[in-house]
Amino acid sequence: MAKALYVAYFTGVAGQSIGLFYIGDGLLIGVDVATMQYDGAYTTKPDGSLEGAVQYVLPAGASLITGAPAGVAPTRITTNVTLPADFADGRVITIETPLGPVNAKFEKLKDIP
Repeated sequence: MAKALYVAYFTGVAGQSIGLFYIGDGLLIGVDVATMQYDGAYTTKPDGSLEGAVQYVLPAGASLITGAPAGVAPTRITTNVTLPADFADGRVITIETPLGPVNAKFEKLKDIP
């Protein structure tokens, strides 16, 4: 898989968000408008899909688009992620997080050499 920079549009039962992600070299790293930083890794399956896990820290008191209540202290979350081979083709992908489902739509911004 080529290295690239992606924008992800997120929706949940309680709102929307947007994030910026680098995906390549087995890394999935990003940040979103709620100041959450994502640090993950993936492997590419024979069919071209990506499977991995991403960790992020929820800031204390942050409003979550999943509708889950905000924590009183920062909380580290790990979420398993599976993305189909052509995940940036405009389709909506549901990501099951420990705090509820999030729908994501990825758009490739730029390939990175």
